[in-house]
Amino acid sequence: MKFKIKKQSGLMLALAMMFPMGNAIAQVTYFDVNGGNATTGTMSLSTPTLDSGVLSTPSSLSTGANVFNFATVYFQPTTTGNYKLGQTSAPVDTVMIIYQGIFNAATPGAGALVGNDDTSQATHRTTVGNPTLATLCGSSDYCPQVSTSLVSGQQYTILISTYSSGDPLGLPLAFYSDGAGNFYAAPPPSVGVYSSASATHNNPAFGGARVIDANSNLLNLFSSLSGDQQVSDAATQTLPLLTGASTMAAQGAMSGINRLVQARIDANRGLSSGDDFYGNKYLWMKPFGSWADQNDRNAVAGYKANTYGAAFGIDGTVSPAIRIGAAFAYAKSDINGQSAVAPQSADVDVYQLIGYGSYAIDERTDINFQADIGQNATKGRRQIAFTSTVASSSYDSETAHLGAGIGRSYALSGQTSLTPSMRVDYTWIKDKGYAESGAGLLNLNVSARTSEALVFGIDGKLVHQLNDKTSLVANLGVGYDALNEQAAITSAFAGAPSAAFVTYGIDPSPWLVRSGVGATYRSKAGLEITGRYDAEYRESFLNQTASVKVRWAF
Repeated sequence: MKFKIKKQSGLMLALAMMFPMGNAIAQVTYFDVNGGNATTGTMSLSTPTLDSGVLSTPSSLSTGANVFNFATVYFQPTTTGNYKLGQTSAPVDTVMIIYQGIFNAATPGAGALVGNDDTSQATHRTTVGNPTLATLCGSSDYCPQVSTSLVSGQQYTILISTYSSGDPLGLPLAFYSDGAGNFYAAPPPSVGVYSSASATHNNPAFGGARVIDANSNLLNLFSSLSGDQQVSDAATQTLPLLTGASTMAAQGAMSGINRLVQARIDANRGLSSGDDFYGNKYLWMKPFGSWADQNDRNAVAGYKANTYGAAFGIDGTVSPAIRIGAAFAYAKSDINGQSAVAPQSADVDVYQLIGYGSYAIDERTDINFQADIGQNATKGRRQIAFTSTVASSSYDSETAHLGAGIGRSYALSGQTSLTPSMRVDYTWIKDKGYAESGAGLLNLNVSARTSEALVFGIDGKLVHQLNDKTSLVANLGVGYDALNEQAAITSAFAGAPSAAFVTYGIDPSPWLVRSGVGATYRSKAGLEITGRYDAEYRESFLNQTASVKVRWAF
């Protein structure tokens, strides 16, 4: 027979005795708790006694007015299989309940697997293979024993309480397991969510993981998981909607709408596609679709966004040099996160009211301007697989945009012109705060936040007139976002409402490249049709847009 003495964080003294047990699990482990290392407390239950009928379904335990004293120890099996966990001594008649994860007195039925009141001394002796083992829990046949299937590496709580409410429990207490594993007087530190996130370099989860580790109710949700990767993946599922990407996608949709309007402004002097106006007033409409693909970046999952919509406008001259107009645009973005472990999605409805205009300095040079306000409506879904729940959200956003540019046209030939231009655009989005539903303790209360962009751009556009009805256009430009904000969301779990944390999302590149090609056909009746393909590229990001513009003179 071999003896092993183990110590865990100065709190545990385990005596492991090896016995040959045939096909059974071969190791029997003993453990004692006393006044120096015991974890004790009280729980209030609806039942006055923990009899065999109650313990047959311990998951049905609920809170009430009957106060029971309890002590807990923790067990981590090192082999998956059927275990017998028993008690060999206590000052009084005791009962035993096994919990998956960490026991929470506020929810006494949560995680409860199996319970027992009394088991005969003979059964205990047979289990451990020791015919002289003495058991005494008030009486020799009052010590409990349970049999249940355990998974290697997962944590289980062994709760010892009294048969009747109000009875003192007393110490010391002695336990055993008929299978390989470790007993602990307090939860082992290896269950930390932050440590798992750190081990897997899951930087976005750091803030939330610290909150989870400090809250026993939240930490208990992770108790059925094993290994750093499983715990880290679960932590990713708890993060705010798309890790802030919903605002980035909405900002992209707004930028696409703004480019449509800018193209209409530029048409006044040919800055967009070589257009010449046929009258003083125009009606126009432009349906469009765009497809954005943001790859993973610095450990943050990317997303795909499909956006469809249309813009409608009217404009006219108020003087020989000034043209002003107004437009309304609507777009719908369907956004899907690209995380395989944390599926999330959002639908964003974008509404913009736009004012725009241009001033001709001379026949070749224009200054243009644009101002718009709007509102976005977002509905989101976060799938939390490890708790089999879905967190749903709904919130509104206020938006604004200001832009101005200048361009000058140069004739390369009778049919071809080149137009270099410069412009600056400021975009502002304010998401209102919201509270999720459907995920219990893991619902998030998300604070309001503001996102801004300030893009300086230089572009060049080449227009070639095929004939008096048809022209071709190509453009290429670069931009730099002087603000280039990284997504950052402040939120708090419903299970820890006072512990706010910050989640950092994608940190985009400040540089962007934009390009496009198109063709325009004009009829003698004043109808104009333009088809375009445009693309915008940042490092790890590509947005492609197809559009058709129809314009009528009146």
